[in-house]
Amino acid sequence: MDRNGMGRQHAAAGQAALMLVESLMLVLVERAVIPAAELIEAVETVIETKRRLAEDGHEPEVAAQAAAMLTTLANSLAAAGPSARD
Repeated sequence: MDRNGMGRQHAAAGQAALMLVESLMLVLVERAVIPAAELIEAVETVIETKRRLAEDGHEPEVAAQAAAMLTTLANSLAAAGPSARD
């Protein structure tokens, strides 16, 4: 497989993993297993880590894209929280 094909395979795996994690997190929130705020805090910790890695020059473009995707995930969790339904 060429590099471009491998890149697409990695991108597909990353998308599938992110979607699966988001789905599992939403189920945990909807079933009141874990408060949305706790999951959001965990995601925000990862966002901050990715931003620091970008600032330190560790694949800054990839880290910035990952932080943006994680921000979308945190927003999704916030919308699923109890305050969004009340």
